[in-house]
Amino acid sequence: SLDKGRGPVATVLVQNGTLKRGDIVLTGSEFGRVRALLDENGANVMEAGPSVPVVVLGLSGTPNAGDDMLVVADERKAREVALFRQGKFRDVKLARQTAAGKVEDVFSQLEEGKVRTLNLIVKADVQGSAEALRDALQKLSTDEVKIRIIASGVGGITESDVSLAAASKALVIGFNTRADATARRLVTEQAVDLRYYSIIYNVIDDVKAAMTGMLAPEFREQIVGLAEVRDVFKSSKFGAIAGCQVVEGVVKRHNPIRVLRDNVVIYEGELESLRRFKDDVNEVRAGTECGIGVKNYNDVRPGDQIEVYERVQVQRKL
Repeated sequence: SLDKGRGPVATVLVQNGTLKRGDIVLTGSEFGRVRALLDENGANVMEAGPSVPVVVLGLSGTPNAGDDMLVVADERKAREVALFRQGKFRDVKLARQTAAGKVEDVFSQLEEGKVRTLNLIVKADVQGSAEALRDALQKLSTDEVKIRIIASGVGGITESDVSLAAASKALVIGFNTRADATARRLVTEQAVDLRYYSIIYNVIDDVKAAMTGMLAPEFREQIVGLAEVRDVFKSSKFGAIAGCQVVEGVVKRHNPIRVLRDNVVIYEGELESLRRFKDDVNEVRAGTECGIGVKNYNDVRPGDQIEVYERVQVQRKL
């Protein structure tokens, strides 16, 4: 785990040999020189033998539970191996992400817009928090928006985390952790979305909000005006001109329309002209007479209704 006062700490059970203060150790993708050993009572000890549990201080980062810890002779070699493992881990993750993206591209061509993906990188102060966050976030996935955890771990946010986020277009979540100076600089350069949290419910709420923004827009039709045809005149320029009385709302020149006969839609299209007396106008309100020319349609009859509507985008929720 990551101790706020002591940095990365790891509890280990010595299996073979003796672990001593000052030893160079390698565990997973982390390494370091043992700065202190603490026994089960929190007291400093100089060494620990087989079957003795101790807390190790001095690692470069927090290893994963279950990683083996080895004592090595050369700090330079330990660093090289740790960095190699970090790089290989990132490459494998990125390769999987890229491959998954290609597969999804194929499906998106078949069903465009059906499923969207929100990529996340989660870093937390302790393993338990990282696991709880990962599980809670993955449960937010829906049929339309999927949550993909690209990487999760314990410790501060590093340059590698930010690079991975930039490559996979992921949101970086720091739960009780912060980015180091190099990572912060890269965040600015790569325009990566990095957010800090200390309450898990705030993480859930923000991710839900991000998912809501990714939902495909929903449009609803809203009737804005209705005009009744009282008489029909012929025009050499526009063809049939319907002399109308606006009975509801507003008739707008540039909105789509429907022609209704006996409450049945017989034509959908747009207006060719909208006049009030001899003047071209953009809208006519209820209680007012006007002349309406329907584009590419000349079969308007007295008693027909002209319905004017608009398409309104509705904010969707998960």
